[in-house]
Amino acid sequence: MTHGDNSTIPTSALHPIDALRIAVENNDTSMVQSLLAAGGQPRPFEFLNAVEQASYPILELMLQHGYDPNQAWRCDYPPPLADALFDPELVRWLVKHGADPNARCTFDMTPLSIAAISAPKEIIELLFELGASVDFGQPLHYAVQQGRSDDVIALLLEKGSDINAIMFESHDLSYCQLSVLGLGTPLHEAARANNERLCRFLLLHGAKPGIRDTLGNLPKINGSALACAM
Repeated sequence: MTHGDNSTIPTSALHPIDALRIAVENNDTSMVQSLLAAGGQPRPFEFLNAVEQASYPILELMLQHGYDPNQAWRCDYPPPLADALFDPELVRWLVKHGADPNARCTFDMTPLSIAAISAPKEIIELLFELGASVDFGQPLHYAVQQGRSDDVIALLLEKGSDINAIMFESHDLSYCQLSVLGLGTPLHEAARANNERLCRFLLLHGAKPGIRDTLGNLPKINGSALACAM
């Protein structure tokens, strides 16, 4: 047996948790079914693995055995719907089977947050179609941090994002934990990145340059206050 090759280890020689993990990794539906029938309990990591493989039969088995698809696998990363954004049909399937587009991890981060960071605009639109809300997950802040295109920013504003909101001000735990970093408005994020395009876009759409971040700083670009620089 090659060292590290789990596919050749007899499942009878493994702890039940390891057996289920390996069965999911190997996309072995029949073994997953047997282990769940014998009382195995899937964990968030196994469900995530099945999502990443788009393994519908295994996902369905886990859900049939009571798995909650809205469990986050990390405190700082949202539930596995966020890992399905590569496949629109998988996104639809998961939501149909109970995944919530607004489900958070410990911090205020949702599948929409991840979509705002890097997913195509069509996926963001799909999440809105399926019930995602800009009231959860700070999507506008994340989109601006990543320098997303004007049409993505416009979509988030169209859906109701507050252009002058301080990041995490609506989520106490996130705000208390992270305010020491200098949480600000989307305009602060654009200015920190020296992104003149987005600074102009946000100002044109109502961003206020006089709002201070949680450290008392105004948004500045290239060292100058935005009111002067723009």
